[in-house]
Amino acid sequence: MKINFLSAKTFLPFLLCGVVLGGAAIGQPGQAQSSQRQSPMQVAQAQWQSFSSSDGGFSVLMPGQPTQRKQTLNTPAGDINTYFYISTQDSGKVNYIVSYVELPKGVENIPAPVLLEAMASGLIGGDRMKVVSEQAIKLGDYPGRAFKIEAPDKALIVHRAYLVKQRIYQIAVQVPQTQEKTLAGDVDRFFNSFKLL
Repeated sequence: MKINFLSAKTFLPFLLCGVVLGGAAIGQPGQAQSSQRQSPMQVAQAQWQSFSSSDGGFSVLMPGQPTQRKQTLNTPAGDINTYFYISTQDSGKVNYIVSYVELPKGVENIPAPVLLEAMASGLIGGDRMKVVSEQAIKLGDYPGRAFKIEAPDKALIVHRAYLVKQRIYQIAVQVPQTQEKTLAGDVDRFFNSFKLL
């Protein structure tokens, strides 16, 4: 089923907001992989390892083996699958997430800035999030956006999204605001290690 330019712009904010926030570990401490509480020092010293997804076409360093999830969103263009790779630390308070989604047919003619703006509107819309910073970025020749967002539960979300052909990759880290400086090196390591295969 094809969708026109207008309907694509209408549903994209909701789709792309859900790509990183809907159903992922962010804001859901109950999704922790371990019930043992870790100190910030233990989190910083977690065993980092390379993870790659041949289907997803990326590689990244993560603190521990990520769990994998798939979320299906019903849209006017049909079912759209989002794939999540989540490494959770500190009883769910620290989350490293990579996700990707294939955009539906019918949106390929929408300019990249419009798609990224739709993604930004969906991600930060409403009163739930406070945007601390936002900037245009690139991954090689592919355009993207970077955000730093404060969530209502005193968590800080550092988020990057890239439009790569018909796919949107989102890379995000959630940390308590009180641990932002402690974990800054790990956050940088995670983002800087992301590569397309």
